[in-house]
Amino acid sequence: MATAEALSVIPAAVLRNLSDKLYEKRKNAALELEGIVKQLAVAGDHDRITAVVKLLSEDYAYSPQANHRKGGLIGLAAATVGLTSEAANHLEQIVPPVLNSFSDQDSRVRYYACESLYNIAKVVRGEFIVFFNQIFDALCKLSADSDSNVQSAAHLLDRLVKDIVTESDQFRYDEVLVPET
Repeated sequence: MATAEALSVIPAAVLRNLSDKLYEKRKNAALELEGIVKQLAVAGDHDRITAVVKLLSEDYAYSPQANHRKGGLIGLAAATVGLTSEAANHLEQIVPPVLNSFSDQDSRVRYYACESLYNIAKVVRGEFIVFFNQIFDALCKLSADSDSNVQSAAHLLDRLVKDIVTESDQFRYDEVLVPET
């Protein structure tokens, strides 16, 4: 049912381009997807938004095909941008597939996971603090990634996470930092 709802609002060409091997086609599809999600958010159509996010996660981000996974990641970030102030309500669906992609065997997927989470974090800021432990763990691993592009992307994400943590009143240092006894 969710897939049918999502397919009813996303043109087939957008879905096809979202999994294209060319980055430009995936990027343009993501921009179209952002506009679609923005319209759904304005209309208050949360069921269809949920269906779109579920489709991006299940059929794309968790796909066995790398280009589908890349498209799913850029699509999830675009959906978050389209949701703007509504994005926090959908983080439980959006963030886990991105976090999962940090350990992908394909370095380009890991790179796009960093880029995707960076764009998601820029929209939701402190709302994603609930995922801090998983993000911190992933960033520690990615800082030693075999691909220098992934390391660079992880470094940029790390700086943004530090900025968000610093400005957030939701972050509890005492839950992360254990004092020496």
